[in-house]
Amino acid sequence: MAKFLFQKGNKYGVGRKFNLGRKHSDISKKNMSDAHKGYVTPEATKINMRLKHLGRKYKPMSKQGRENIRLAMKGKYAGEKNYFWKGGLSYEPYSVEWTETLKKSIRERDHYICQLCSKDGYPVHHIDYDKKNCDPKNLITLCEKCHRKTNDNRNYWITYFKNKLFSVIEKD
Repeated sequence: MAKFLFQKGNKYGVGRKFNLGRKHSDISKKNMSDAHKGYVTPEATKINMRLKHLGRKYKPMSKQGRENIRLAMKGKYAGEKNYFWKGGLSYEPYSVEWTETLKKSIRERDHYICQLCSKDGYPVHHIDYDKKNCDPKNLITLCEKCHRKTNDNRNYWITYFKNKLFSVIEKD
């Protein structure tokens, strides 16, 4: 029975935490401490521990290894195979009205402040995600982090920003 106890998939074996919620007794703590006294960690182990602490689990990959991986992955997630693919919408051109002057006026209107988190903002965002709609009521200043965040769950953000603009217009 004992040799099967720690086989993979056994409910009493791998992955099970036997002492979950229990504490070691003082005698157990002393015995564990005594067992480690006098142990000198080898230099190779110290180096490996430093590298792992820096986030490097293994030796740096060779240039040839990196090149092999790059060639293997090339085109694997390109175009329609990419999970962010939206039927080519990202290649839709901006309208002629989308100029630096317009973007600067929107930033000045919003005092260069992100309208989500109130930090410094620079990117100008289309609320309805239509690059051709350059109406100032459809544009808002965001910071880089919030602008990236608004590219996911677009229906939520369209509703959120429209409600926010509606409440601002009512106050004025």
